[in-house]
Amino acid sequence: MKLIFISLSAFLIMTTSSLKAQNLISNGGFENYIGCPVTFSQIDSVVGWTVPTSYVSTDFFHTCAPLSSLVGVPVNQGTGYQFPHSGDGYAGLFIYAPAPDIREYISTELVSPLVANQCYQFEMYINILNGVKYTSDDIQVLFSDTLISGIQGYGVLNYSPQIENTPGNFPDTLNWTLVQMNYTASGGEKFIVIGNFKNDANTTIVSFLQNALPATYTYIDDVSLTICTGIETLNENNNFSVNYNQTTNQILIENRSGKTARIELFNMLSGKVIQTLFKENTEINTVGFATGIYAYRISIFDEIDSSGKLLLQ
Repeated sequence: MKLIFISLSAFLIMTTSSLKAQNLISNGGFENYIGCPVTFSQIDSVVGWTVPTSYVSTDFFHTCAPLSSLVGVPVNQGTGYQFPHSGDGYAGLFIYAPAPDIREYISTELVSPLVANQCYQFEMYINILNGVKYTSDDIQVLFSDTLISGIQGYGVLNYSPQIENTPGNFPDTLNWTLVQMNYTASGGEKFIVIGNFKNDANTTIVSFLQNALPATYTYIDDVSLTICTGIETLNENNNFSVNYNQTTNQILIENRSGKTARIELFNMLSGKVIQTLFKENTEINTVGFATGIYAYRISIFDEIDSSGKLLLQ
């Protein structure tokens, strides 16, 4: 394999730029719209957002709507009261409504297709409508290389989402709850769909308000998809995995090659920090290391096998 040398200044520019974590969802805060909502089922008024079904039913809420309206902010739907997590707008949909299996979804096209084997971090904030009986931790994300549209009815979509909310991460009616999930791309994915892809029997619900609408209605705000921070692989033959654990201050290296390898770690400003041989899985303690960008290089018999960069914080 060939090792291509580039100048330190050019590498720093490349590295710093990539660590800015561009959001691949262009209007994740539901701020840009073509018209203020005046009633329910107007998510298609939000620039870039739509639904995968033939009938638009997902809702859009914004401060531009009359304060006392069904789709105003913070007051809406008669029982709802919620300020946005940020900005002026958010979306809302049914995660669970047993009539049976009533579901609503939202979808959008990504800014650019995903890169194969790249790790992406998905985030959004969710909140539960006042006036429903249940909360639920069941919300998932489907990645697709084609637009899903025109599906009839209000039922559960017959697709297998790749990532889902952490079990037990239940939203409430007071605070915005962070949903955070990582996804390793197959490559070429251009669209996402957000919602609950489980039927009633497999959906986890928790009752918190008696004598209320027997459903779960979820507000969504500040949706984002960015490259995973901590590691971005430049060259990977699947022989090694390198991850940085900020909590324990350890760089964790998994060796799947079965061979003795050498790892070199470089501080991008001051040069080589450490070099060590290893055959089994190993750890590098980073206590005392300066914060910043580090490059690593793993070699087998002096041939570069893997390289990449880490952000030590």
